[in-house]
Amino acid sequence: MYVWIILIILSSLFGSLVAIYIKNKFGWILAGFIPWVVLLIGILYSEYFTPYQGGGASMWPVAQLFGGTAAAIIGVVAYKITQSFRR
Repeated sequence: MYVWIILIILSSLFGSLVAIYIKNKFGWILAGFIPWVVLLIGILYSEYFTPYQGGGASMWPVAQLFGGTAAAIIGVVAYKITQSFRR
């Protein structure tokens, strides 16, 4: 549960920061792409560079599919909301 809260807060924070500092249409792409990539880096780091904790099959692609999609959508929505407030 805490992972989702952190994901939502950081993605929305980054989407808002991109809306403040980047004014062109490239901003909404960055607002969705960067949270997705940061989540991918975190998942791959925990999968390949931390000690093995035991368990079953590797499910990082599924985690990236759902978590990365949520992070990208939240970043873009926060970008659009922040842009609408700044006008």
